Amino acid sequence: MLKIRFALSSLILAVSLVMGATFASAHSKPPSNVQKVEVTSIKMKTKTLKTFIDEQDMNAFTNSIKKAERMKLLLDEESAGSIDCKMTITYGDGSSRHYFIWIMDDGRDVLIAHQKHPEDLHLKGYELSQKNSLHLTKLLKNIL
Repeated sequence: MLKIRFALSSLILAVSLVMGATFASAHSKPPSNVQKVEVTSIKMKTKTLKTFIDEQDMNAFTNSIKKAERMKLLLDEESAGSIDCKMTITYGDGSSRHYFIWIMDDGRDVLIAHQKHPEDLHLKGYELSQKNSLHLTKLLKNIL
């Protein structure tokens, strides 16, 4: 399992270096009024959903993404099979954004990827700092 996670992080790093690590600021930004963050663990036999409505908890997710190192990710069969959680951020205007979360190295390394459309294989990736990774892992401890 550790080998798969290491291979995934190596693959993501290689893809980001080849395709370019930063995104132009012209990409659409999500609305700022977050209503809720829902995270579903998909590794467990029974999928567990946790909903965050506390402003401080929701900000932990959104600020971690804003401050993360951006990269482009390819959602291939191997990376899709190692997704730990799915996340949906719902905004005040009723719109939502869908993300995948990979948690590696006992929570010290978290990758989040935004998938605009279900058929998209090229995703916007966010590699969180170790501090933010540990904080999000702590928030998700009951469903991992």
